[in-house]
Amino acid sequence: MDKRIKYGYIFGQTEKAFRDGQKVIIHKGGTGSGKTYDLMLFLVVFVAMKLEGKVITVVSESKPHLDIGAIRIAQKILMNLGFTDKVVYNSTRAIFTFPSKSVIEFFSADRIEKALGARRYLLYGNEINTLKFEIWDELARRSEFVIGDFNPTAEFWLEKFLSYYGDHTIIKSNYLNNPFLPEEECKRIELRAKLDPNFKRTHIDVEYGSLEGLIFTNWKQVEAFPDDCKWVTYGMDYGYTNDPTTLVKVGLKDGELYLDEMEYRTGLLASDLILILRKLGLSWTDEIVSDNKPETIFELRQGGFNVMAAYKPSGSIVYGLDVMQQYKLNVTQRSVNLIRELRNYKWKVDKAGDPVNVPVDTYNHAIDAVRYAVMSRKLGRKRMVKVGRV
Repeated sequence: MDKRIKYGYIFGQTEKAFRDGQKVIIHKGGTGSGKTYDLMLFLVVFVAMKLEGKVITVVSESKPHLDIGAIRIAQKILMNLGFTDKVVYNSTRAIFTFPSKSVIEFFSADRIEKALGARRYLLYGNEINTLKFEIWDELARRSEFVIGDFNPTAEFWLEKFLSYYGDHTIIKSNYLNNPFLPEEECKRIELRAKLDPNFKRTHIDVEYGSLEGLIFTNWKQVEAFPDDCKWVTYGMDYGYTNDPTTLVKVGLKDGELYLDEMEYRTGLLASDLILILRKLGLSWTDEIVSDNKPETIFELRQGGFNVMAAYKPSGSIVYGLDVMQQYKLNVTQRSVNLIRELRNYKWKVDKAGDPVNVPVDTYNHAIDAVRYAVMSRKLGRKRMVKVGRV
């Protein structure tokens, strides 16, 4: 390993297990531990660049998840190493081809049938707890080496899989094992751990957590937002430094809600949002219901967008969640942040560990945007900033 390349605990542990001949390596890690970066670094510099003619397959639940995760990380690593002109990336097929003639190919769960019959040198599953056991098992049986990672939010099929494959190693890690994690993110993790025992158990102690108390369970992923919705409204929640500003397209079709994440980013000013909304093709004819932040709403309306403040009386959060729970939710695969929130948004618990009717105030930024849009349609009443169209 070139000492000029920065790597963390997970890379070192993976390299050691690999050198020792371990065929199945599983990473059980909390948020912020750097699993994806270190493992992609390992695949690039220790496998694809060193070994000749090897096929490495990276799988995850969706192409958008790969695009903003493993693929983006691989591109960043190659750029930092100065190898972008030596490694060919076919964006259509999602394959990196190295001078060694080794390749790293990326498959999402919805197109994995193209990889099921093939054999490979190494299989890496990113967040394997989101994959079906049958798919993962089929891929693993045709792989010489198997690496997987996951956050232990709840027990899944891992023990069953390991019982079929015999000798293996499980490597545990949390944010303290990541020397490159920004201090601000460390503080957020520590604060959340103080407030949420289940979060601490999952992401700090790296033990299986519990899905009990999840607010949303009746949802699924879909490929695209339909063109023939009965109605469409955009929901927006504002953030800046720590919390993201979010924009979600919400539509109703055949009695079910369809959700499409359009924006999820920190550091956005009203002027930035105006440019983003224009780039997305929105105009005054598109209804946008946002959090009640009068100054921002005023600027957006001055910019030519039909933004209205959400109606937020006392108790509106719980009521809005109850309204959302009355629908089946269909979430586009590219809505990776919204999907993460739906998997983690929970009710608070009392001293006995039983859920109470108050949500934990986290993993809710895109969900809040959805709630504003749904409530506006349900109640048919919206407070509006009194500014005419410019």
